[in-house]
Amino acid sequence: MRITSAAILTVALAALAGCSSGTTSTVNGQSQYQQIERLSRPAIKEAFESFANHDTTNRSAPTNDSQLQTSIQTFLGPPPNGVANRSAATTNFIVGVLIPDEMQADLSVNVAGCSTANTPCAAYLGHETGGATGTTFGGRWLNDDTIKTSLGIIFGNTVSALGGAPDDHAESWCLTDDNLSNGEGAFQTYSATFPYVNAPY
Repeated sequence: MRITSAAILTVALAALAGCSSGTTSTVNGQSQYQQIERLSRPAIKEAFESFANHDTTNRSAPTNDSQLQTSIQTFLGPPPNGVANRSAATTNFIVGVLIPDEMQADLSVNVAGCSTANTPCAAYLGHETGGATGTTFGGRWLNDDTIKTSLGIIFGNTVSALGGAPDDHAESWCLTDDNLSNGEGAFQTYSATFPYVNAPY
């Protein structure tokens, strides 16, 4: 079974509105809701997409989002329109992992030792990469440094290190790390009860 954050949001909104699906819905012919924001994986829109295009992406469904995919392909391409100047193979791998823009988790995966908040059961982009980033459960562990992972994919050698594409030797090493200690050995220790994170966090 695969569950996505977008699917959860859709179900929740449908339940609140008393309807089955759609980005605009009517309750008893009086009230309407409209999708005005959509956020799944951290930094995807922010890194790849011009701010002027955020509204288009925010109002589109993850499964029908040509705007974000085009933005990713353009950003990863060569100048003058592109920024990262990555190879076609690297670009295609990244697009294949990030589109559709849904946080994916495979609930059928039983990760050993997954009984406490401090065990890395989930792994950011794990499901999408077949477990290359940790476990195939996917989702996101509380200690996952998602920004560092994203920067490594965009500007570093993460794709080739994971076996996703041959190294294109187009890395920009000064842009591959957010230079935070979290994710580099100094992990937080979490509570086993909700909300898990420590105060203040």
